[in-house]
Amino acid sequence: MTAFKDLGLSPDIQQALDELGFEEPTPIQEQAIPELLGGHDVIGQAQTGTGKTAAFGLPLLQYLDPGNDEVQAIVLTPTRELCIQVTQALRTFAEHLDIEIVAVFGGAPIRSQQSQLRSGAHVVVATVGRMKDLMARRSLVLTAARYVVLDEADEMLDLGFIEDVEKILRMCPSGRQTALFSATMPPPIQKLAEGYMYDPVTIKITPKQLTVDKISQAFVEVPAKEKASRLVDLLKTEEPEQAIIFTRTKIGASKLEKTLKDKGLDVKALHGDLSQGVRDGVMISFKDHRVRLLVATDIAARGLDVEHVTHVINYDVPNSSETYVHRIGRTGRVGRTGRAITFVTPDQRDEITRIERDVKTSIGEWETPEERLEHAPRPRRRERERGERKERRPREREEAPVEANGDGGDSEGTKSKTVKLFVNRGERSGIAEEDLRWALREGAVLPDEAVHDVRVLHRFSFVEVDPDQAERTVEFLDGTKLKGKEIRLEIAKS
Repeated sequence: MTAFKDLGLSPDIQQALDELGFEEPTPIQEQAIPELLGGHDVIGQAQTGTGKTAAFGLPLLQYLDPGNDEVQAIVLTPTRELCIQVTQALRTFAEHLDIEIVAVFGGAPIRSQQSQLRSGAHVVVATVGRMKDLMARRSLVLTAARYVVLDEADEMLDLGFIEDVEKILRMCPSGRQTALFSATMPPPIQKLAEGYMYDPVTIKITPKQLTVDKISQAFVEVPAKEKASRLVDLLKTEEPEQAIIFTRTKIGASKLEKTLKDKGLDVKALHGDLSQGVRDGVMISFKDHRVRLLVATDIAARGLDVEHVTHVINYDVPNSSETYVHRIGRTGRVGRTGRAITFVTPDQRDEITRIERDVKTSIGEWETPEERLEHAPRPRRRERERGERKERRPREREEAPVEANGDGGDSEGTKSKTVKLFVNRGERSGIAEEDLRWALREGAVLPDEAVHDVRVLHRFSFVEVDPDQAERTVEFLDGTKLKGKEIRLEIAKS
């Protein structure tokens, strides 16, 4: 059995894999990583959920020169959702590398992305349209991009992006290394590979039955009276290509359809009170991509199989965990990425815990795409440099104390009586002092006397603990969830 340590990855990358608990590569990783490390072009026919991001991402990271501030590698993705997922994964793998990974996608301010690029990026993960815009504005130059990845190429084809992809490839160096990953290989994708790749090695992985683990899941806690308006705001933020919105009742489906139509949204309802002819017409319109949003009951949506459903929204909490799995399985079809979002009222909050337990999955609180990127694990040395260089946290930096311990610092060589820990969540995430104290007591099993101070600021927090408890606390709590949100801990620096 091959292990990651046998694949020839650098010590810094291997250290990150060890910390993540990655021991044995998946089939696509075992076959693709050596070929890409050897400098070959690779065609990988593999679905989402097979580990393809690490298959192309680990060799990509090993290829980079941290001392060269040019864009050395690009990853093209068909959707914003995939762009975010790939960026999160690459940043996690690059934990111990001194490199910058920037995500650029539509629906976010282009000026802030231009600013990130000006500050330096070794890797750019992008949606096709936004990359074209940035290139047209001369904010992104690809003359040094000698490692190019096309992820989910067949979906780029379905969305009509192939001509744009070709234009982008023509702007990259002719001596580049190219990796193309696709769940299927229709003729236009084969033609693209023949025209823009050099003697590629083809790796085909037989698809397995995938679970809900490959679907990004989140919940929104909202009072019942505000659900409709919150749904409208969420749809504007998420910008689904196509979405199914599930309700429990036929009356609820009809009411929600009218509400969304009154807001100017392209939506149809599907429920049992409609005639069979009307239901067939709605189904055909949705499958043919003429309708973007479908409000449906569980019975009406049974057997609905549409490739391009990017989002499933549980407007009403499903009445069982089995129904939850059935619903969210409507997205992420044919190996594509998918996103499932569940609305709960405050008194239904325990339903999320029940589903997590029954389905053995993790459902975090919904965040905007920008927040999800901000709170993703990223290389910590670079995070501190970014905080100084780009002033990412100007307000908090004014509030944050600079001493390294709880009693005025450790000047004159005196030994610190406490160690300060940085927590990436604060008041803005709904975290209070008692929440952190509970986590320290229950999650890290710290006695009350070992916790000396807890300070909750707007966007992050500090806690002070006994020196001999600091590393243990980070180990127990870093990456866990508090009030539905992932928390990151590290030992704070002056």
